[in-house]
Formats: sequence, C-alpha cells, structure tokens
Amino acid sequence: MSLNRRQFLQRGAMGAAAAAFPLTVAGGRSASRSQPVLKTQLDDDRQFAAVQEAFARDYPGIKASVIEVDGQASLRAEHGGMRVFWLYRGKGSIDLPKGYRTQEGDGDPLPDFYRPDPLDPDFAALLEQLLEGFPSLTPEAIAAVEPILGRWQNGAFIGDIAANLWTLEHLPRPWASDEPMEQALVKLFSVYREQGYLTKTTGGHEPLMEGDQVIACGEEAIPVRGHFRCLAIENVERQTSHVSTARRLRHLLDTAGGCSFDFDPFRKLPLTWYMNEPGEQGDGVNFVNAHVVNIPRELSSTHFHPFEPEVGGLPQAEMYLVLDPRAYKLETWGRKPSILIFPELQDLSRYEEYPLETGDFVYIPPGVGHRGLDVFVNVLTVPGFKPHNEIYIDQDIRDATGGEAPYNAETVHRKNYDRLEDFF
Repeated sequence: MSLNRRQFLQRGAMGAAAAAFPLTVAGGRSASRSQPVLKTQLDDDRQFAAVQEAFARDYPGIKASVIEVDGQASLRAEHGGMRVFWLYRGKGSIDLPKGYRTQEGDGDPLPDFYRPDPLDPDFAALLEQLLEGFPSLTPEAIAAVEPILGRWQNGAFIGDIAANLWTLEHLPRPWASDEPMEQALVKLFSVYREQGYLTKTTGGHEPLMEGDQVIACGEEAIPVRGHFRCLAIENVERQTSHVSTARRLRHLLDTAGGCSFDFDPFRKLPLTWYMNEPGEQGDGVNFVNAHVVNIPRELSSTHFHPFEPEVGGLPQAEMYLVLDPRAYKLETWGRKPSILIFPELQDLSRYEEYPLETGDFVYIPPGVGHRGLDVFVNVLTVPGFKPHNEIYIDQDIRDATGGEAPYNAETVHRKNYDRLEDFF
C-alpha cells in the first residue's frame, strides 16, 4: 500500500466524503471532519459511490466495490490484484476444481470428496509435544491451545489456527511453566500456514450463501452462478492470496464465547490476522480482515482503534457489513440492531445510536468509539484486526458523563490504558 501512516494522519480519516452522509450527534451537532463516519446502504449506488471515492482517497492502494451476480458469472480482480468478495444478500454456488486445497472443515465437515492432506511428520511431532506439555500451560493459554489440538483428529489436522495464535500472542508470557513447551508454542507461528488443508478429489459447484468469502487474484476467473450481491475490496498491489479461494461460514469453527440467554452466539472468522512470530511489527501480508459475529448488547464493549497502532503500520479502520440473522437461523428475540458511535474521544457525552438493517455499511475510522448492539454483522477491517489495537472505553464513558451516556457496565473492567488523553 502506498499510503504511510503519517500521510494518513495528515489527510484525516475519510476527509471531505463525510460531508455526504455525516452522523448527527446528540445535542444536534455534526461530528467533526476529523472524525467522520459514513453509513450507507450498499444497494444504493449513489450512496456507495461516495464511499468508494473516500475509500480510494484514504487508502489509494485499496479499492472498494459492490458486485451483483445474476445467473452465470466469474468473479475477477478488477485491477489485477488480490480481491476479496463477501456475500451479503442472496445465494449461489462456486465452481471449485479437482485439486483445490482449503483450510475449511473445522466447522461443519466438508463433503466426502475432500480428503485431508497427509499430516507432516514434523508437525505431528510438534502436536505430540503440545499434547504432552498441555498441563504446564497457564489457564489463559489453555483457552487458546485447546481448539488448536481439537483440530487434530483421526490422524489428520484440519483448519486454520491463525485466530488462536492471535489470541495466544495477546497473553502475557510465559504461556507455559515448561520452557520446551513455551518454545513449541512459539514454533507454531512459523509453521501453521502450511497445515490444516484438505484437497478436493473431484471438481464441481458448491453452495455459497450470505457471509461467505471468495478471493480472486491476478488474472484468475472464479466461476460462480446464482443470484447474490457482494462487497469487494481489492489490494491492487498484491497478485497472490495467503488464504484459500473460498471460506464458507458453515465449514468454519464457531469461536463464539460468553453467554447471552436471549441471543444466539455466533462468531466465525473467514479472514483474520496472520503473523510469522509473536510480537511481529508492521502489517505483513494483512490488508483486510473479516469476522462474522452475532453481537448481543450484553457482551459488546465500546472501543476504538488508535491512530498510532502499537505494532506500527497503517491505522485500523473498521466497517460493519450488516447481514440477515435468518440466513443462519439465529434467534434475536425481536431485538432491533443498531450501532453506538462516539465521534470525539475528547467529549464522550456526544454520541449517536444508528439503527441498522441488512445491507447497511458503516465505515468507522480510527479514533472513533463504537459499540454494536444486537446486530449480526460481518466486521471488516483495513488493514486488519491489528494486535493490541482495541482500546476499551466503557469505564471512561461512565466516569466522564456520570453514567448519562450509554456504556456497558459489564465490561468497564476491560479498560486497558492509563489516560484517554494519550490517544488524542
């Protein structure tokens, strides 16, 4: 990407395009131009054109678009780069050839015409070491390592563990009281990207539905058919992908945690942050990430992403692509989805709650507080879910406003900084 962090800050997040659809904050004032948020309907071409214009200006190497498929079609990179598509309305199918390899299958099993790749002997030995040393893990590390070992069944290893390693990297070291076990966990970071694959033994179409992800790179043409719309984001400077062509939500492990009795838990990660070692700096191969989550208000923390990421690289912008929970038979008990926006960290009494519906797209630049409420959403981030980059502000909202501005009392303990002023 050709825009560095200093250039981003000089230009301001989302600049003049915010004038097209500014948020109105409590008290009747508009959010300042330095912290604009855009909310649009993806089915409205006029509204999305303004988003494209602002997006292209603030991330010159990344292009956003909306694609409609009606019948037979091919998904392609528009600029010869790496282009990621996410379905948000409708359904169809994708034609994947014999020999196609993927790290799906740790959720609902893939069809019988997929075969797990033979387990690499060195990786098998590493898994044996992790299993043997499991009792030496700290309680916090157990939660990250258990799902890794859970993918090792019947002599095969299936699935992508990038998200588990992201969780592990956030925990204090050491992760284990046994030093060889600690080093085995570190070694996972250098080998995991080649593991967990299955290979398709016969070609043919497979279903696609809302929330699913498809990637086309360079001159590739990915055959699809059906009737659906999708958001696409392309990095024009990348010609290859570091993940498989398709990530179907039903075939991915559900990582939802916590408990909300009036809301179905759902959290699946089609594209998360990839790193080569704990504590790695910069953005690496990451330019966009995605996870699909059903967010109940009880478990949702108000947070923002700072202009100066701890690990360097570009500031993180977040996007909400709202999906229909009925597509996955999720129960919401009549709750209405919305998002809370705190446009200025200097004044946490200023906020707005925006109602959301399927097909809505919300662009949230760095430095803007936000909290999703009772919404089923594909949370997209550019350049990705950067490590150590989520700042939780419910406690400061409570203290600064005397509890008058909305905050989550259940998550005030998550505060992870000393002074909010340090982020202004």
